[in-house]
Amino acid sequence: MKAKKMNKKNSFPESNQPLFQVLSFDIVLGSLAVGLFAVTLLGVKTNPVWWIILPLAVWTVYTVDHLADGLKQKDKSTIYRHDYHYRYRKILFPLILFTGLYAIALTFIFLDTAIIKWGIVLSGFVLFYLLILLIPHKHRHFYYHKEVFIAFAYTSGIFIAPLVWYGRFPDYSKWLPVIVIFILVWCETVMVSFFDYDLDKADGNASFTVRYGKRKTRQILITALILTALWLTVSAFFFENRKNIPPVLIELLMLSVLLIIIYLPDYFKSNNLYRWFGEIVFWLPGFLVLFK
Repeated sequence: MKAKKMNKKNSFPESNQPLFQVLSFDIVLGSLAVGLFAVTLLGVKTNPVWWIILPLAVWTVYTVDHLADGLKQKDKSTIYRHDYHYRYRKILFPLILFTGLYAIALTFIFLDTAIIKWGIVLSGFVLFYLLILLIPHKHRHFYYHKEVFIAFAYTSGIFIAPLVWYGRFPDYSKWLPVIVIFILVWCETVMVSFFDYDLDKADGNASFTVRYGKRKTRQILITALILTALWLTVSAFFFENRKNIPPVLIELLMLSVLLIIIYLPDYFKSNNLYRWFGEIVFWLPGFLVLFK
């Protein structure tokens, strides 16, 4: 029995991923870095409990997402992350129930009413997305662009509280970095679908690349990253306050890293380097605190 499990694990191309990556802890660290970016960008004081709620919520949502994918394929998945979540579902289910409920309880006890209201709206959006995931691919008559869902939920989930604490409508120099974070998350998610194309196709998973093909997806990514970088650069020249430049520089670096990855796919596919560098990109925003 043990030998069979070992052979099955070794049959996955990405089975050498470290556990903290399989369990999305690298994404959680990235969300904390982007959270630090958000509060530094807006210059707001945070409720300390928010730093507990944020990683709990992010880990819960991503784990539910992977569990849903794992449950659809059960023990037939060709993607190691989904297979792992399915095999350890009896441990992960109670964990996500605890982390999810704990995050909700902390939110209602410690955070502002406005944050709770927007959080409920966002939770409804996430629930809608997760329900769509449960619809078998062959029964869907539409493509729901899950990459857009993920980017919107990730960006909104991090920026809702800082924007409420900011207390007014931010000017363009503040909104621009927020929009670019959304674009970066979308690009990174689509990039992962590019590298996982064969695995997603084998499992019957819907993804941007499965929908549009590898060649077109790569062209779209390169174009989106370059245009966003140009937009950031040109916009920075019109900022009245030079203190608004550091967020632009950090996001230009993030865009450049993703552009290099997608420009050299063969190199970054080896040893899953695209996953390492793709997620480490979202650790970079935390360095904004150095310019405070």
